This record gives sequence, structure tokens and C-alpha cells, in this order.
Amino acid sequence: MEHIWGLNSEGRVGITSSQAYSFLHNHPDKKSRASVISFLNEMVDEGVLSYKERSGKGGYHRVYYPEMTKEEFGKRTFRGIVKKAMQVFPWVKISDVFSEN
Repeated sequence: MEHIWGLNSEGRVGITSSQAYSFLHNHPDKKSRASVISFLNEMVDEGVLSYKERSGKGGYHRVYYPEMTKEEFGKRTFRGIVKKAMQVFPWVKISDVFSEN
């Protein structure tokens, strides 16, 4: 996601699963092509990415675009974590968590 957000810092730029895989191929945390495709599709399901289908060599291919900024994603993720923590630990007050004590 960092790479996709970086590509979109100047304007809307799409990325294919092949391009994402190529970027990650030499990365220390290398992933399989299937894992990259699964991740991108999961991000679509979560509303973080969208895609447009383009015809190309071998058929149709998805081009993925961000639907939220890194900041929006961070806020949404943090909000989800806090909500879940409040369900699991209903006796803990948020104000107590961030107090100096």
C-alpha cells in the first residue's frame, strides 16, 4: 500500500498485480504472485482500493487505484482497533488509557 500511495502523490496512477509483484519481487519481505493478487483483491473488498478492467495481452487485467489516502486508512484502521478493544474491555475508559498514570 505504501508503494501505491507513493505512486499517487502527484495524481491518480493505477497499478496492476504484475507491477505490484515486480515491485515486491526484490523486496526483503517478498511475496508470491498469488499472495499479491489476494491482497489487492482484499483491499478492494475493504474499500481501500478500486479497480478498472483493461483489455490487454492475454485478456482482461485489473488496474488498481487507491480509494483513500494513507491518512484516511490509518484513521479507519485505528478507529476499528479502538472499537474492538472497547468491546473486549468494556470496563476500561479511553481517558484512562491515555492519561499520565
